[in-house]
Amino acid sequence: IGMLDKHPIADIPGLIEGASKGKGLGITFLKHIEKTKILVHCVALTDKNPQESYDTIRSEFNTFNPVLLTKPEVILLTKTNLVSPEQKELYVKQFSTHNRTVLCCSIYNNEEITAIKKLLRSLVDKIDSI
Repeated sequence: IGMLDKHPIADIPGLIEGASKGKGLGITFLKHIEKTKILVHCVALTDKNPQESYDTIRSEFNTFNPVLLTKPEVILLTKTNLVSPEQKELYVKQFSTHNRTVLCCSIYNNEEITAIKKLLRSLVDKIDSI
């Protein structure tokens, strides 16, 4: 979907339960994910159960290749403009228990988008220096 300096940024479509066992195009997408250096796990706060959506993907990663669970990961809570500020804060607290960076994003909030870009640049620079 674009580049961050010399690093490609790819949007991997959502995985469904059973993807690691060949359901849908899951294996194809999981092989692409294996090649990434950083995972930005987008979780729509408008999902029926955002935590369950996140857990399903993590479970598919573990079944397919547990190494995927060791990659640097950012949890990006999306569509934050469609939930109340109280709900947003609740989800931030809930996802913060995963010991990963949690960011919020609405396409209508330039400050949040700028923060995401800064964090990604910082993570990429850190990986490049290793």
